[in-house]
Amino acid sequence: MKKTLSSIIFFMLFINTYVYGATGYTNISNIGLYNNANYGSGIKDTLKMSSRLEILDQKDGWCKVETLEGKTGWIEKYFVSLPSERYIANNTAYNINIREAPTTGSKAVGNLKPGERAEYIDTYHSWHIIEYAGGEYYIASWLTDIEYKQSEKIYFLYDSINIRSKASLDSKVITQGNKGDSFEVVGEEKGWYKIKLKDSSFGYVAAWLTTHDPNSLNPDKVTYKRTSDALNLRTGPSVEYDRILTLKAGETVRVVASQGAWDKVVTQNGYTGWCNNYYLKESLPLAGKVILLDPGHGGNDPGAISYSGKYEKYINLSVAQNLKEVLNKAGAIVYMTRSGDTYITNKERGRLADKLGADILLSIHHNSLGNSDYFGLSTYYNTINYKSPTYGYNLAEAIYLNAVSINGVYRDGILDRNYEVLRETNTPAALIEIGFMSNPTEEMNIHNLSFQNVMVEKIANGIIDYFYAY
Repeated sequence: MKKTLSSIIFFMLFINTYVYGATGYTNISNIGLYNNANYGSGIKDTLKMSSRLEILDQKDGWCKVETLEGKTGWIEKYFVSLPSERYIANNTAYNINIREAPTTGSKAVGNLKPGERAEYIDTYHSWHIIEYAGGEYYIASWLTDIEYKQSEKIYFLYDSINIRSKASLDSKVITQGNKGDSFEVVGEEKGWYKIKLKDSSFGYVAAWLTTHDPNSLNPDKVTYKRTSDALNLRTGPSVEYDRILTLKAGETVRVVASQGAWDKVVTQNGYTGWCNNYYLKESLPLAGKVILLDPGHGGNDPGAISYSGKYEKYINLSVAQNLKEVLNKAGAIVYMTRSGDTYITNKERGRLADKLGADILLSIHHNSLGNSDYFGLSTYYNTINYKSPTYGYNLAEAIYLNAVSINGVYRDGILDRNYEVLRETNTPAALIEIGFMSNPTEEMNIHNLSFQNVMVEKIANGIIDYFYAY
């Protein structure tokens, strides 16, 4: 039986309070779905980050869940997050069509009358996906407003965050907030939250500078360690606990918690358990990996021209240079198809990856359309002339899932395209379109250094996930 996100949500009043029928999602890659509420029960499946789950039960720090594919099992509560509940509201004086597809030319199946609201599910391009008449349909985002069902808090991730008079980076700054400050959210507008201030007035803050989870304000450093010898993975931090399995020498694990001489780790196969950290040595997650970054366009090819007249080629290069620095720190050997304003053909870009013996190729772009209403992030792969197309898809998916986890970044999909830069290589390759330069809101975000830094961090995490979890 088909389930929609909205039909199974019962919003929680308290953080980390999970109730029967609630919807959550996984907040880590490659996490195991266990048979029972303990690590020794065995894994029946592994789930990717942002997998939707219906929460059926909870006990002893575990949640019993059902996936959208109908699989049931147990996941530690630590790895399950809860989404916020939202409505799509018609605050105009006229009816707004609800359509079968995200285009004004598609069939209208009904309409949203003035003052009516519908359950929000997701956003695609410039269309919101809503629940209507028991199914999922589309309604124009530029004609509707997002409203929260009940009081919802956000927390600032950094110090000195500007709160503005409008949902725009060029609007007046009315006050500032610091890391950990919380505000009530009353609405949302294309990547911005409308918040209630302490004097009961309202302001706007960029969503990507905030979080719904206060636990993420001071996150533990994500570390990767490699086993120095064969090592038992146990259900708890002591040799008194049962053995789950034995890790091979040289196996890389991700550390998610520590207690004395023991580390809680997630393996590449999705198992979670405890290891004595005497036998674990810290390791850079991308040590030895060869990565080719491709800043799209360049030279006599400016790429897209933004809403305000700026050239795509420059911002592509800026993102690539920033990303290279982050990947280098993670241990990767990083090359660039161009390091300045020069032109290179797409065929040469793809074949360079093969010549270098690169493990992956990532082409960096920013989108544009004649219609300024379109927005959203997308990634691309190619299946036509590729020795192992699955790897290209996996890379595109891993990067996409991490990038769209940023508050206020909308989903535009993971798409198969016959792009030359992806086709003319035997290297696992993906292309990312970070946003629409033709959309005034996304253009301002794209050229904002703070946003770029957050996006680069997420792209790097996606690349790590590709090597670690796929």
